[in-house]
Amino acid sequence: MGEAGDLAAAVGVTGLFAALAYLLRMVSAGGAAGGMVVGTLVYASLGAPGFAVLALFVVGGSLLTRLGYERKRRSGTAEARGGRRGAKNALANGGVAVACALLSALTPFREAFSAAFVAALGAAFADTAESEVGQLYGGRPRLVTTFEPVRPGTDGAVSLPGTLAGLAAAGLTAALGALLGLVEGAAVPVAVAAFCGTLVDSLIGARLPRLGNGLTNAAGTLAAALAALLLLGVVR
Repeated sequence: MGEAGDLAAAVGVTGLFAALAYLLRMVSAGGAAGGMVVGTLVYASLGAPGFAVLALFVVGGSLLTRLGYERKRRSGTAEARGGRRGAKNALANGGVAVACALLSALTPFREAFSAAFVAALGAAFADTAESEVGQLYGGRPRLVTTFEPVRPGTDGAVSLPGTLAGLAAAGLTAALGALLGLVEGAAVPVAVAAFCGTLVDSLIGARLPRLGNGLTNAAGTLAAALAALLLLGVVR
C-alpha cells in the first residue's frame, strides 16, 4: 500500500473509532475531533500496532472513568460531562505520544521512539487508573510530597490502591506494546518509565496545583517518554 493508501486507512480507521467513541459517550464532539487528529497521526506513523496501544488507553481510561461514576459524582471527584473526555484531554494525554510516533517514522531511531510512544501512553493510562481507582477505593489519600492526609481528588494525592492500579496499567500497556512489536525486549524498562511519568505528574500536581490538569498530564507523559529513552540508552 502506498503513502496515499496508508493515509486513507489511517483516516478511515480513526474516523470509525472516533465516531464509535462519541456514540458510546466516551468522548465529547471536541474529544472526537481531537482524538481523530491524534489517532490519524499515530496510525499513519506506527500503523495498526500503534493505534491498538492508543485504543487501549482510550477504552481502558473510559471504562475506569465510568467505574463507580455515581459515587464519584456524589463526592465531587468525578470527571465533568458524564466522564466524556474533550479535545484538551486528547491533546494533553496524546500530544507527546504523537510526537514520539512521528519521530519513530521520520528518524533512524524507530525502535527507540516507538518504545517512548508506548511509555507516554502507558503513563497517561496509569495516571487515569491511579486517579479513578484511588478515588473509589483509596480511602483518605496522602499528598505525595509530605504524606499528609488530604481529600480525595486533591492534586498530587496518592493511595495504595491507586498506585497498584497505575502499576497494572503501565505494565499492561508495555506488555501490549511488546506483543505488537513496538517494544522489542524492553517491556519492563518501558513499564518502569511509564510509572515514573505518573510520579512526575503527581509531584507537579502537588507543587504546582494551579498549573492545571492538561499541562500536568502533558509533563507526565513527556517525563515517561524521556525516561524510556534514558533507560534504553538513547539519551545519556
